[in-house]
Amino acid sequence: MKFKHIIWDWNGTLWDDTWLCTEINNHMLQRRNLPAITIDTYRAKLCFPVDQYYCQLGFDYAKDSYKTLAEEFIAEYTERRYECPLHAGARELIAEFQTLEISQAVLSAYQQDTLMQSVEYFQLLEYFDDVIGLNDIYAAGKVENGKKYIQRLETDPAEVLFIGDTLHDYEVAEAMGVNCALVACGHNNRPRLESTGVPVFDTLGEVRAFILA
Repeated sequence: MKFKHIIWDWNGTLWDDTWLCTEINNHMLQRRNLPAITIDTYRAKLCFPVDQYYCQLGFDYAKDSYKTLAEEFIAEYTERRYECPLHAGARELIAEFQTLEISQAVLSAYQQDTLMQSVEYFQLLEYFDDVIGLNDIYAAGKVENGKKYIQRLETDPAEVLFIGDTLHDYEVAEAMGVNCALVACGHNNRPRLESTGVPVFDTLGEVRAFILA
């Protein structure tokens, strides 16, 4: 096997929640009489840190702080998150990698407690050696967590693959010194992902073919 350890991003990569994030953003925009966005616009604009993304949508921090907006988003997201399914083939692929003795982990910008709840909800916890999220709701600090994780991981970084769905996931993989593959079915669009120069796939089935080739 070319990879001995796989690190998964969660939101957008394994969990199909992009449509819900777009819908919640539109509810937030509507409350402030700001123009709605499409899912294509969401994928074209979403960036980290998220406060920069909200500026692109027209939110005014003189009227609403980023803290206020983040809490507003998380309140609706937490209430509705289980409307979102896993991406097609996610469960089967994770299970297959386990049978092939490829160890796996989750590294996410999702808050730690709610990340664990979500992984447990889909009954996937048994497949992962580690599930690593953040300590708050503001989606900052994923690079730092990744660097700490790779330092204690007893696997050659050259044999580790990080699979994500955003430019930020590529940045995390670069900071960790590991391989990266990206899926264009999540929170960033294909042109943005392709700008990184790493392999980009439309589905998890294509990721499987890449890993097992």
